[in-house]
Amino acid sequence: DDGLNTEVQSGGTLSSCAAEDNPCRRAFEDYEGGPNLSRYSWDPLSTLAVVRGVESASCALSGDDGLNTVDASSGNNEWISGPATNQTYLVLTDATAAGNSIDELLCQTPASRRRE
Repeated sequence: DDGLNTEVQSGGTLSSCAAEDNPCRRAFEDYEGGPNLSRYSWDPLSTLAVVRGVESASCALSGDDGLNTVDASSGNNEWISGPATNQTYLVLTDATAAGNSIDELLCQTPASRRRE
């Protein structure tokens, strides 16, 4: 386990940093069944790493030699070492910092409201 699936959580802070009518807050609270509850964050973490860089997501790149394979029936994926490819994978360096980075973005006031 690389930690990306089970260690990084985010969203719980929306209950204290966002207005009650905030759609992100509402989505998190509805999905989790109440306020102040976080959820696993592999998709937001991957997006953060792509948009802002792996360091901002508290990750490092690894796996220069090999490729990721996906089992079509289960959806499970696995890194297979082999010849050099253009594929790499993320290795988590700090789960708490990664979750905090996602929460900081979720708690930002939308730009359209900052101008008002």
